[in-house]
Amino acid sequence: MKSFVPTRLIAVLLGVALLGHRFALAQEPADIPEVRVTVPAQFEDLIQNAMAPIRRSATVNDEGDVWQLFRRLRPVLRDALGTRGYFSPVISRVPDANRLIITIDPGPPSVVTDLQIEFDGAINEPQFAERRERLKTLWLLGRGQTFDQAEWTASKDLLLRDLLSRDFAAATLAESSAQVDPETHSVVLRVVYDSGPVFTFGPLQIEGLNKYRPDLIERYNTIEPGDRYEQEKLLTLLSDLQNTSYFSGVDVKVDTDDRTPTHVPIQVSVQESDSKRLGLGAGYSSNTGFRTEASYQFNNLWDKAYTLSTGARLEQKRQSAYADLFFPPSRRGVVDSLGIASDHQTLSNLEINRNSVGGIREYRFGSNEVRLGLNYQQEERQSLGVNFGATQALVSSASWTHNRVNDRLNPSSGYIAYGQVAAASEQLASDQDFVRLYGRVQRFWSPSRQNLFSARLEAGTVAASARRDIPQDYLFRAGGTNSLRGFEFLDIGVLDQGILVGGRRLMIGSLEYTRWFKGNLGAAVFTDVGDVADNWSQLDLQKAVGVGLRYKTPAGPIALDVAKAVNQPRVRIHFSLGVAF
Repeated sequence: MKSFVPTRLIAVLLGVALLGHRFALAQEPADIPEVRVTVPAQFEDLIQNAMAPIRRSATVNDEGDVWQLFRRLRPVLRDALGTRGYFSPVISRVPDANRLIITIDPGPPSVVTDLQIEFDGAINEPQFAERRERLKTLWLLGRGQTFDQAEWTASKDLLLRDLLSRDFAAATLAESSAQVDPETHSVVLRVVYDSGPVFTFGPLQIEGLNKYRPDLIERYNTIEPGDRYEQEKLLTLLSDLQNTSYFSGVDVKVDTDDRTPTHVPIQVSVQESDSKRLGLGAGYSSNTGFRTEASYQFNNLWDKAYTLSTGARLEQKRQSAYADLFFPPSRRGVVDSLGIASDHQTLSNLEINRNSVGGIREYRFGSNEVRLGLNYQQEERQSLGVNFGATQALVSSASWTHNRVNDRLNPSSGYIAYGQVAAASEQLASDQDFVRLYGRVQRFWSPSRQNLFSARLEAGTVAASARRDIPQDYLFRAGGTNSLRGFEFLDIGVLDQGILVGGRRLMIGSLEYTRWFKGNLGAAVFTDVGDVADNWSQLDLQKAVGVGLRYKTPAGPIALDVAKAVNQPRVRIHFSLGVAF
């Protein structure tokens, strides 16, 4: 049986196909025109970036299109060169039928021949004479320099930010002009800053409190009514409140109305966080293995903003439970806390059970942190079924941390120094007299953005007639992440009747180089050396080398290291997050 397709239907289908073909041709994107520019090398990136938006939207099919494209590009190129101080360029086109060839002669640069920085407002008072002169030294684009739009803008912003940072909360840039003379290739700059009146702080005005009393926020405030306005003081108050667990949102500001500049109230708006928090977690550490943990925090114990923090952690090599009570800071910034803890730990073939109770008083000022502590600890040790009995110590301690890094979470320059002294006496609930000294310093420096070097040195000593009755917490061991990579966690100590225990002397050094690639990924090489002994003369520095990967995160760098001790056949993997100190 034969089938026939009507002739009229064939014609309709053919017409639809042709129409679709014509529609597809109409949708094809036009080619980006070929544009060649001859310009001194120092301007190539500037010119290409200036042309890019216009080129993407242009079509070139004939001579007329090429000419129109040139007409569109010429003022854009002239403006781009003007941002570098070249206001008299010669921009010409080389005739070509299907492409655009441009030659650019930037001409002579325009130089700043005069600079006028003037001030209005209270800053003209005699008491601010020195500051006016210092402000002028901040200006970047001075006489004799080639005009540059970026430096012109940066200079104006820099002076205004400095004015706004202290005393003058309502300062403005009142006038700004750059007069260009293309014939003499000169630029005259003039700016006028109106400082407005001098502002002083007033009392706190607090909004958003429901569960807590206003004196909680006042404890974090170091600003006294009548103090001169300082932006840094407001930022410090904002940061201190944000870093507490009491609030999920904080805003601190003042009204900058120049009609009422004295005793301006500090407006603090807060959003309270949940008072009760339950946390469950799991993880892994190359030091102590897999872990699970549970924690509970209550931020308003007895309606006094006391913070109770309790928790338990189960790890392969360590199990612990704790309860801590933190008090709000005093008006001088002193923070007190109390705590109890119970801990079981296995190190090599030594099992340690300890219970402790203590208190800490913490002071912070600038880049320094001082802690004074008193801790009572009972400890039991056993190995291979042999119980070594219990020891106790009432230890008073003092520590000092000095942080001078540029970024606490991802440092690239500066240093951190830490020192601690602890002491116990047989006359005060301790089984052994001892004094423990420990110090650590870590230095960071970056010759360029891609290259980071770091060095770490730590040393410690315990002065005592013997170590047998000193709790292991106050002796020294080494090995593992953030200590001696390439070794098992705390696997370096001293042997006592075949059992590895802590020693009285410690020395560790580390050098590391990190190369950062595009983005946040980097690679590192490092070497660690160190040892633990009972006497300095017995130290035999153990060496390890390794390589690793680094990845920057907002919480600090993630580090994955592969390290090998020189005297051991095994390669070990170490994992850490952040800069531990």
